[in-house]
Amino acid sequence: MSNTLTAPHIAHHQAPQVGQTNILVVDDEQAMQILASALIERLGHASHAVGSGEEAIDAFKMAKETDQPYGVVVMDLALPGGISGLEATIALKQIDPDVKIIVSSGYLEQNARNAALENGFAGILPKPYTGERLASELRYVLKKSD
Repeated sequence: MSNTLTAPHIAHHQAPQVGQTNILVVDDEQAMQILASALIERLGHASHAVGSGEEAIDAFKMAKETDQPYGVVVMDLALPGGISGLEATIALKQIDPDVKIIVSSGYLEQNARNAALENGFAGILPKPYTGERLASELRYVLKKSD
C-alpha cells in the first residue's frame, strides 16, 4: 500500500519495521509519488511521499522527533513555487548533516553523478526513471551508508 500524502501532519501513521529503511519521496507529481512509493515498498522499505519542499522539511523534522528518521530522501529538484528541491536539501542537511539524499530531476544528465556527489548528494536519479533504476540507486546509497 502506498503512503502518498497530502499533508505533512499524517506523514508517520506507519512506522518502519525492523530492518526497513524509512524513505521520503519528495515530488510534486502525484503519479511519481505513487510509483516511487510502490517500488520502495516492493523493495521491503517503508515509504512516505510529500509534494513540496515545505512538506519535506516538516515530515523530516517530525520523523526525527519521533525517532523514526528517514534513512534516504529521494528529492525532486524541480518543485514549483515555495521552497525548491535544492533549498529543501540544504534545510534537511542543516537538520541532519548525514542525511542521504538522492537527487531526482528531468534536467540531469546521465553523467552528472560526480557533480551531484561533489555537491553532497548521495545519489542521482535522472527522470524519467524505471523501477530497476530506482532500485539500483537505492541499493547503491544504502550499501554506501553501511
